[in-house]
Amino acid sequence: MNKLLVVLILFTTNIYAQDEIAKSLLEKLSANAKNYDNIYIEFDLMIENKNQNISEKQEGIIEIAKEKFRLQLEDQFIVNNGESQWIYLVDMNEVQIINNSDLNELMNPINIFTIYEHDYKYNYVGATSENGLRIHNINLFPKTSKEFIKINIEIDASKNQLRKIKIYNKNGGTLAYELKKISVNTKLEPFIFDTKNYADIEIIDLR
Repeated sequence: MNKLLVVLILFTTNIYAQDEIAKSLLEKLSANAKNYDNIYIEFDLMIENKNQNISEKQEGIIEIAKEKFRLQLEDQFIVNNGESQWIYLVDMNEVQIINNSDLNELMNPINIFTIYEHDYKYNYVGATSENGLRIHNINLFPKTSKEFIKINIEIDASKNQLRKIKIYNKNGGTLAYELKKISVNTKLEPFIFDTKNYADIEIIDLR
């Protein structure tokens, strides 16, 4: 058999095997998440762009219950009840209200565990060890043109839980979420945003 053909077959087989590993890990991650009634996550958000001299880090909390979520960051507070979304900007004391249907896939945290199902190619990069913890590393590539070119996912092998998500934008910037604490099936407060709790708040209703 032609040596070049043998190399090509081995290369193709290896790619297929990597894709199957990635698919299996992502499916397990998705299946676990879909079994949760709700999930509570504490995380670090890191925004970087060397070209624009941007390097920011802040802590956040996200709570997800099926089609609803609540996201708390230092500069904004977002509540989504499955129908509408309230985006409260702390510094401006302003809330913007939009329809839930207007969200794109990355704006909607409920897709955090199932993002690969939304028209992506995936590739298993490999496994590493960090402080005795085995980490699976997977890259996702959008099949159609988007504002980003790649999403990297790290999965805790022992718990089969998401550990880190890093999004690579076309402009050279990155957006990374490093999950520090995860609790599932806990008691959460109702997913509501009551404007009466904010004195002199400006309300911009875009629904």
